[in-house]
Parts: sequence; C-alpha cells; structure tokens
Amino acid sequence: MIVFGFISCENPKETILKIKFTHSVSGINAVCGTGCTNGGECLPDHSCCTGGKLLPYTNLAGDEYNIQTLKYLISNIELEKQNGEKILLKDVHFVNIDDDATLKFSYSDPLENNTYTNISFTMGLDSLNNVNNNYVNEDFHSSMIWPVNMGGGYHYMKIEGDFDTITQGYATHTGPTMGMDHSFDITMPVNLIVDDELGNIKILINMEINNWYQNPHTLNLASAIMMDMTKQMQLQANGQENVFSVSVR
Repeated sequence: MIVFGFISCENPKETILKIKFTHSVSGINAVCGTGCTNGGECLPDHSCCTGGKLLPYTNLAGDEYNIQTLKYLISNIELEKQNGEKILLKDVHFVNIDDDATLKFSYSDPLENNTYTNISFTMGLDSLNNVNNNYVNEDFHSSMIWPVNMGGGYHYMKIEGDFDTITQGYATHTGPTMGMDHSFDITMPVNLIVDDELGNIKILINMEINNWYQNPHTLNLASAIMMDMTKQMQLQANGQENVFSVSVR
C-alpha cells in the first residue's frame, strides 16, 4: 500500500535591509523649493502666502537661501561585519530630493544573521569610475555630466537655489575639476545585530546641508565653484568632517 503524505514546512524568516536617504538644514528636515512654513502655500512665481518664507535657511557665512535642486551620487556602499568582512550593498546610487523613488533602496539579498559594525560609501565617484559615458544607460547620465573641458565624467553633487534675493541664484556643484579626484570616502559606525526573529532593518543616512558650508571652512554662496580648485578641496574637507550621519531603525 502506498501512502501519500504532505510535508509541511514554513518558509524561514529573512531580514531585508532598506537604506533611506534624508536631508536636513540645521537639524530640520530640508524642504525643496521656497520652503514655506507654518502652513504657507508656495505659488508658481515662488511667492508664499502668510506664514511662508522665500529663503528659509541661513548658513554660517550669513547667506539666506533656499534649495531648488539637490542631486548627488553615492557609490560603493558597503556594510562591514564584526570580523571585517564587507558586503557590497550597491555600486552606485543616485539621489534626487525631488524624486521619492531615489530616496531609498533595498539590498537585493536577505541580510545574513550577524553583527555589523560600520557602513561606508564614497561621496561621488572615484577616478576609476568617473569617466565619460561610463553610465550612459543610467537615468542620471544626462543631468549629472561634468563638462569635458573641465575634466569630464560626472558631477558628484548639485545643490542649487536662490540666495539673498529670489533673483540671485547659486550653484554648489562638486566634481572632478580639471580631472582631479575630489570624491571622498565616509565610514560611520553602526551597532547592528541582525536576527531574522527581529524583523527588517532600515538604515538612515542623513545629509546636513549647512555643514557643506562650514567646519573646517566657512564658505559663502556668491562665488562660482566648478572651476575653483580651492573651493572643491574645501567642500571635500567639509564633507569629510560631519555632513553625513547614520541611524538604524
């Protein structure tokens, strides 16, 4: 006699890791646009109703400004185990504050149960990857191209908006001025114990925008940056100091 039976087994739990990018100015969530507050409504001509403010932010140099554009590239995002082994989470990620889909991504594989101590990434693209047309099939290709006569490759970051008045614009563009590599590596400690029984994990990487313009160098928004090697190096130094922070949820 043949007896047919069924073997029942539950799918094992798996921990999914999500990375989310957030942005702040002096510790307050950054608002893209004229930054109307207290219920003020932004209008198409960049004016605001009562309670709004056209230039909601002030940097250490005293510039009042808003943020109309914030785009940047982060590459070689890695999570480090307690034993020093590193897991590549993503090669290159493009962030556009105007596009919610770019503000997060999920690691493609379930995260192994382990203790993780650091997360690291490169702000921008290093010289090996930052070459002309290297990302021609990526969505960011056309918007992040760095002019060939200035070294070619891609911007690391674009912050643009109005300052002092809404008729005066600024453009903080970082990249490989004259072919020099101004990208930089960031490593931040995390206290992350992955256990499938504890559920999914979200790592938040925050950019404090005002810190691009202070510590150790106080920078104003008035002068051009793209062809200014000194400014590129100062922004790099500021970015390495405390522009980025990390938290785990």
